[in-house]
Amino acid sequence: MEMERQRIREILVPLDGSKNSQRSLETAIHLAQEHEASLTAIYVIHSFSKSVRQKKNLGDSPPQFLIQAKKLAEKNGIPFHSRILEGDPGHSILEYANTRSIDLIVIGARGLGTFKKIFLGSVSNYVLHKSKVAVMLVK
Repeated sequence: MEMERQRIREILVPLDGSKNSQRSLETAIHLAQEHEASLTAIYVIHSFSKSVRQKKNLGDSPPQFLIQAKKLAEKNGIPFHSRILEGDPGHSILEYANTRSIDLIVIGARGLGTFKKIFLGSVSNYVLHKSKVAVMLVK
């Protein structure tokens, strides 16, 4: 029995400004080029980080890493969208992927959690195990 190849049209890449998320962005751009797909970058502000966001006024403009991601995608001819959400990162990523026509999630193995030592990849682990969409983990 021959497997039918699923066409990848829309790739979701969660970003947080970490080196791992930068690597996942580069991988997602490469895949988007190969499959002529578009790319959506998502940044989730964790619910307990609201006071941090208010201090930094993140609501006013997107973080620099999202601006850079857009420039890199456009430089490579990739249609690019970005979204900033608020909530639990793992849950928000999956909710977004499940309510849009996302074909693939490309996520860094470890991010830049506020409690880095506690989380140590818990968001990517959650997404990997709970996603209904294909997930590529980038180390």
